[in-house]
Amino acid sequence: MNLDTIIFNDITLGQLLPWIVAVAVVYATLKIYKALFSKKKVTLQHNVYFVCSNCGWEGHISKFGTRCPKCDAATGDLGG
Repeated sequence: MNLDTIIFNDITLGQLLPWIVAVAVVYATLKIYKALFSKKKVTLQHNVYFVCSNCGWEGHISKFGTRCPKCDAATGDLGG
């Protein structure tokens, strides 16, 4: 295929090819950036729902955790 082939109106393949390559590079760069720096979803395998009896904070904490993340009070029973 010749690079002088007209693709659309007066746009040739030779004029369009650098733009296609640039878009592909930007797309690949964004995908890599997202894979490296996006926040990973936390699996809740070792987490339990907890409501602090001292300050009322509620949320998921590690089932091995012993303190409330807000007030630092001892968690005691992790049932929720």
